[in-house]
Formats: sequence, C-alpha cells, structure tokens
Amino acid sequence: MRALALPGALIGARVAVGAMRPAVRMITMWVHESGHAAAAWLTGFAAFPGPWFTPSSLERSPMVTLVLAGALAAGAYAAWQIQRWFWVAAAAVVLALALAGAVALHPIYARALITFFGDGGCFVLGSVLMLSMYARAGHQLRRERLRWVLLIAGALAFMDAGATWFGDAGSLPLGEDDRGLSDSSVLTESYGWTLELLVGRYRQLAVACGLVLACAWVAGLLQTLGETTSSIPSSFPRTRRTDATR
Repeated sequence: MRALALPGALIGARVAVGAMRPAVRMITMWVHESGHAAAAWLTGFAAFPGPWFTPSSLERSPMVTLVLAGALAAGAYAAWQIQRWFWVAAAAVVLALALAGAVALHPIYARALITFFGDGGCFVLGSVLMLSMYARAGHQLRRERLRWVLLIAGALAFMDAGATWFGDAGSLPLGEDDRGLSDSSVLTESYGWTLELLVGRYRQLAVACGLVLACAWVAGLLQTLGETTSSIPSSFPRTRRTDATR
C-alpha cells in the first residue's frame, strides 16, 4: 500500500480529470473553497466555504484570530499530553502563521492571498488529505478506512489544479461568469499580478507540495523496509554457551 497507494491515486486522478472533469469538480470544488476559507482564517478574516463560492468579511475580525489561536493552543496542549510531538510542532507553526497573517500582513496582500488559495488550497490541502494515508496504526482514519476517501479526494484536487496550471495557456481560468470575475482575473486585474507571475507561483507551490509528497512516500517505503527486515528471523543459529565459554 505504501508503494502503490499514493502514486496510484495521483495517476488515477489525472485520468479522471481528463475523462470527466465536470464530475470531478463536484468533489474538488470543496477543497478549492476550503482553501479560500483557510487562507481567510489565517489572515484574520471570517469566511465560510460554500458550494462554488466562499463569502468572507471585508474587515479583519479579532475574534477569528482569537478562536483560531485558542483552538490551536488547545490542540497543541492535547498533543503534548499524549506525547505526539509532530502535532505539537504542527500546531505551533500554524499558530505562528495565523498570528503573523493577522498582525503583520497588510489587508491588501491578505485579500490577494485569500484569492490565490483557491487553487493553491487544492495543492496544499490536497497534499494534506493525501498524507492522511500515513496515519499511525490504530488511528481512526485507518480503523474506519477514512484515509482512502481522503486520499482520493486529495489526489483529485491536486491533479485538477495541476491540469489547469501545467496545461495549455489558452485554457487558463480567466474571465467572468455569473458569480463574477474568476480568481485568476481578480489577481491579474485587481491586484496587478502578471499572467507569468500568476502561473509561476501556482507551479512553484505545486512543485513544493509534490516534493513533500515524494519525501513522505520515500519515508514510508524506508519505514516498511526497515520493519520487514527486522521481522525476518536470522538464518544463523545462535551459539550455545557452555560452561567452558561462560
């Protein structure tokens, strides 16, 4: 599973995106909108991910940052109590990002980041969903088989966004529909991003997330090989100690 699950999911997702992208979008849309919402929360804005649209507040709300910081602190404390050091570190990093985003980041840059993290969320959150494949033994994600659902959803989101930003330049999501300007058009027309800069940043983010996934995949294989090697009994018999050799 550790050898085939992650690359298999990505290959299958790429095929699904090419064959039935409108149906795939019914799943990846939620990851996309959650990316908008997560970026809003990390920069101090209230937001709620909805179908095809994520409304967010026009002004920062200190309550959002307070609630998020409280939740992260509580999570870090709970992880510390059961000695889950990875989650202590993860909560601390996200808390630092939330405080920096709410205090140090200018509102204009924050709004641009919220817009960017639609497809950006497909890469980042999609990677997080796929990494649930490596949940520890006994975790509920493994007991309830939920990691397979998250793996598929994350792979579809990652490859859906990847097909957009690594595909033909003529198919980039520019323009306007009944919900208003697309995210790409907002970034280029309202925030002054050039098309080259826009594409480059999405590709850089995708490559960074891909490297994280590759490292996790290799680490998973090495861990499995180590476990397999340690479980193989030695072919050499143990030497019996006699009174003369004691």
